[in-house]
Amino acid sequence: MTPTEIALANYTLPFKLKPFQVDVVDVLAPLDGSGHYLDMGCGKTACSTVCALYRKAVYHERCVVIMPPILLKQWEEWLKTIKPSVSVVRYAGTPAERKALSLDADFVLVGVQIFKKEYARFVSHFVDKQYVTIVDEATMISGVGSDNHEKIYDFTLGRPRMMLTGTPMDNPENAYGLLKFVAPGLYRNLTQFQRVHGDEKDFFGKFISWRNLELLAENMAVNSKRVLLADVYDQMPKISYMPVNYDLDPKHLKLYRKLANEELLRLPDGGKIDATQATRLVHALGQIVINWGHFAGDPDLESETIELIKEKLNELGNGKLLVFAHYRMTVAHLAEKLAKYGVVTVNSEVTPRQKQKNLERFKEDPKCRLMVAQAKSAGYGLDGLQFVCNHVMYAEPCTSPRDFHQANARLIRMGQDKPVQVYLAIAEGTLQARAFNNLIKKDEIVNQVIRNVGDLRDMIFGG
Repeated sequence: MTPTEIALANYTLPFKLKPFQVDVVDVLAPLDGSGHYLDMGCGKTACSTVCALYRKAVYHERCVVIMPPILLKQWEEWLKTIKPSVSVVRYAGTPAERKALSLDADFVLVGVQIFKKEYARFVSHFVDKQYVTIVDEATMISGVGSDNHEKIYDFTLGRPRMMLTGTPMDNPENAYGLLKFVAPGLYRNLTQFQRVHGDEKDFFGKFISWRNLELLAENMAVNSKRVLLADVYDQMPKISYMPVNYDLDPKHLKLYRKLANEELLRLPDGGKIDATQATRLVHALGQIVINWGHFAGDPDLESETIELIKEKLNELGNGKLLVFAHYRMTVAHLAEKLAKYGVVTVNSEVTPRQKQKNLERFKEDPKCRLMVAQAKSAGYGLDGLQFVCNHVMYAEPCTSPRDFHQANARLIRMGQDKPVQVYLAIAEGTLQARAFNNLIKKDEIVNQVIRNVGDLRDMIFGG
């Protein structure tokens, strides 16, 4: 039996793996060091999980998954879909809460900062156990000499490990950091790597040009699989919907709950926000998820939603992202906080002339990687996005199926040559989950009257 067959003989996923994903698992699962360099939307999480399930079945290994903390909830929700159930520990919370958690689980999920902070506990617990480590967003360990690199390298030394990233490197020197994990015998040390591939240096002694890149490309292919979305276009649906669950900062969630209890929030300047009326309360709750600083009276406070968008942009490398928000306040806030990505906006406050200028900039300027828009403003009549973008995120729920499908149609239209990935951000413990479910229910009702491209529930959860 192949590794995929062995894993899926013991466990069931909520969907069937694509042929290219089966190939990734069958090639990489038996390896003690592997690079899962799958483009965003190609299933890095699913493939690495099946590899871990194979290793659990064959070698009785547990799995430690180290990642940026914003991804913890997504991993937890994903692992809950596996049948029969696997035990999962999300190692997060206050020091007291973490101390009470057991590390005895099939999957232990931990953010990289907490992993480093409690490194001694992880080493002590797993020293005599069989385990495989998955590093999601492995670019965080590509910097040799960094604390991330050294702690994770030491923890995985002599153990199986999987490196996950859709963007393996920003420059050739990043390759060495990954190769130490994936194919450690290719170079004796960084000095040899630089001797083979380094060329010119700048005034500060940093390499500004490289050589023997064909050899480096061959080495990067060792023990790894590189899959681009465009390469597997025929195996992917034209559009995929992915709920992305994440947690707010505990202080942020506390403020949200305080508002949800219809209390008055007093600002430092003595002002107040009256959210006692039901409709106004719902709108306030909708806006506080992203506009934390405004409601707390501290503009320096930043919602985890911002970090989620940054992570998606990092995953995309140099790619572009279209973000939809419901409120004008949110559009302005995201534009301010994400300015370094060359952000442009489209909402009711943007004139038709400026709207066209913003569109042209998004299409033509490689430094403009982000467009933030309201679905009602950008979801109708806006053309050209499909030539430069195939990833969209709803930072706030869209309330109308018509607006939702029209907004997605900005990317699903003639000229789009890649599968479109739609990410539905859902902040746990907020009204966003209910709004998301309401959108699905409304879509089901509409489908009973007039046929749409497909049933949204089936497209998201499988049907």
